[in-house]
Parts: sequence; C-alpha cells; structure tokens
Amino acid sequence: MIVVIDTNILFSACISPNNRISEILFSPLPNIERISCYYAMAELFKHQAKIVQLSKQPIEAVSTLLYTIMKQVDFLNEKMIATEHFEEADRLTAGVDSNDLAFVALSLQKNGMLWTGDKKLTNHLKSLGFNRVVNTNDLYELLDIS
Repeated sequence: MIVVIDTNILFSACISPNNRISEILFSPLPNIERISCYYAMAELFKHQAKIVQLSKQPIEAVSTLLYTIMKQVDFLNEKMIATEHFEEADRLTAGVDSNDLAFVALSLQKNGMLWTGDKKLTNHLKSLGFNRVVNTNDLYELLDIS
C-alpha cells in the first residue's frame, strides 16, 4: 500500500513524537510505502520555529527529529505528477485548501491513500467520491499496528 503523507501529519509528528503518527512512521511495515511531496519538506523548514515553540524542545532536538522523520518518507518531486492528476486534484480541492493540491495529485498518480489530519479536506474529498483519504486513527487500525 502506498500512503501519501500530508504536511500536517509530519508537523504533528515533530510536535509530539510519541504518538500514533510516530508509531506509523517508525514501525517496520514492509508492505507500506510512505511518500510525500517536496512541498512538505519546504513547509516543515518554513515552520521550524513554530515547531520548536509548540514542541517545547530546543532547536537542535527539533532538527534531529525532523531529519529522523524525513528518513522514513520518500519525498517526490511534484514535476513527476501527470498534468491530468493535477487537474483532477484541482477539481477535488477547489474551495478547500490549494496547499493540499499536490498531495491529492500524488495520491491519484500513485493510486495511494492520502493520510491527512485535515478534517475539512477529508470531508470535502469524501463528499466528492474520493475515498482514498484516511486519518491517523483509521490508518492505525487499517495497518493493525500493535
């Protein structure tokens, strides 16, 4: 199974590294391919000061954690996503959040599940028939991590 990881999931893993998100990211799951977009990396570094503030950890610890988390994910260049997938993702995300466009497009390109903590996005996508979107609790149960 391919799991496309939204920025908010990675952000949450940096703020609270001892939760279900981290279990999913760090569990040896040979049948799971964890991927995301370059955009997610850029967003994490852009908001590193906020991550430091919310995590209440020194910048050195946050930098180390960012590095450790990033090693668990294959980051892909958005340029490899076909135009038709971007067009469909644009239709699917219209009126919600254009920052999620690349993640939805990558999910379409790779026929993967979009893992996001954005309830508004999840509800919107599902209302349009895009059912390959999952939150942390659902993914945790689906993967049967114990």
